[in-house]
Amino acid sequence: MTEPIDLSTNSLVAISRESLNALRAALFRDLGGTAAAYLQDAGYVGAGQIYEAFERWLKARGGPPATDLTPEDFGRSVADFFAASGWGTLEFSVGENGVAAIESTDWAESVSADGSELSGCYFTTGVLADFFGRIADAPVSVMEAECRSMGGPRCKFLIGTPERLQQIYDETANQ
Repeated sequence: MTEPIDLSTNSLVAISRESLNALRAALFRDLGGTAAAYLQDAGYVGAGQIYEAFERWLKARGGPPATDLTPEDFGRSVADFFAASGWGTLEFSVGENGVAAIESTDWAESVSADGSELSGCYFTTGVLADFFGRIADAPVSVMEAECRSMGGPRCKFLIGTPERLQQIYDETANQ
């Protein structure tokens, strides 16, 4: 069983999925496509506290710092932490190309498919970019390759160097 996270001691606050999605909908209604950048920026700015909560959570469980975990333990710990935080269940993996992937069939930010081209988990991409950038101690980019909000069976986030993700984006855009 996943251990709960004490929000008040971790500079975190619980909001409902409905509130997050209402905010997202209102931003897109009022700002159009530029709303994605605002959501991404907000996720990025707040991710430092999420990362610090992850480190404290690992320590409370008797584990080492995130950077000292084996790849297998790291993936399991990330999955357990995000589930305990209410984001949803996820699978974490690293491909042969060095790009990490997070896949989830119940991610908190995704909503029922509404057919909009602007649907996506933009707040999440900001959170994951800063969170994993701290682990890597280098800038990383995050690209959502699939989204339940766009009718996909899952949300799938790719995490890698900005150059590698640009290459992947270019390859998929030319198909």
